[in-house]
Amino acid sequence: MRVESYMSRAPVTIRGDTDYWKASEIMQEKDLHHIPVVNEDDKVVGILTRRDLNIAAMHFGDAHVEVSEVMHSPVVTIAPGEPLAEAARQMVEHRFGGLPVLDADEHIVGILTETDLLRALIDQLGEETAQE
Repeated sequence: MRVESYMSRAPVTIRGDTDYWKASEIMQEKDLHHIPVVNEDDKVVGILTRRDLNIAAMHFGDAHVEVSEVMHSPVVTIAPGEPLAEAARQMVEHRFGGLPVLDADEHIVGILTETDLLRALIDQLGEETAQE
């Protein structure tokens, strides 16, 4: 089982100079928990989570604050060909809910989330049940 088989393809991304309130609107509108943050070359420079936005709202209120000020950076990433177990290990070890998936040129091609891992588990358990 490889990351590419379960990742969400073409994830929504955001630039670091975006206002954190705008990022919050995008997350709510698209029902996201994680948004990779990219620079002008579309290279991943961080990841923004709902928790980051909640903390920002408590500290900054209505002030204009850029995403780059509240995102996690550097970000842990994974390649699409890596084993799914390695991605899960990294997510548990670092206590992340999502990992951006980068190709060989370091461009984002997907994101792997806890929900994606649960889909993989369901598939695996389904196979085991079918074999019994």
